[in-house]
Amino acid sequence: MNGPVKGRRRAQVPLTPLVDCVFLLLIFFMVTTVFSLTPGLDVKLPEAEETRTPELQNLFLVIDQDGNMKLNRRTVTFADLKDQIEQGRRTFNNTTTLIIQADKKTFHGVVVKAMDIAKKAGIVDNVIATTPPGEEEEEAE
Repeated sequence: MNGPVKGRRRAQVPLTPLVDCVFLLLIFFMVTTVFSLTPGLDVKLPEAEETRTPELQNLFLVIDQDGNMKLNRRTVTFADLKDQIEQGRRTFNNTTTLIIQADKKTFHGVVVKAMDIAKKAGIVDNVIATTPPGEEEEEAE
């Protein structure tokens, strides 16, 4: 009398469809999430007809319109830029490419000075990041 009645099965909740739905929602949110490449500095890149996607193991230097700089998400100044680039090169297997993401309102001299310091630190290829024409108008809307 204490146990379940013979012949009757206990009701079970099917968990497999629930787990499937949870994984589908997780994948959906991971795919639709927008990741920011330049956290901390608001940079508006200039336009160019031809653009290419950078490789993952490159150094990224972000310069905003006020001349503030971040090298791979760490704040740097002109005084320590060379040391930081050399350290970054060691981290990324002696990469010789520096991708510069400078705001279009950044003074030309700031970018040239950063490129000169990078060359002294062993950087061979300086790539200036741009956006395709018309993309900026879409972002403003």
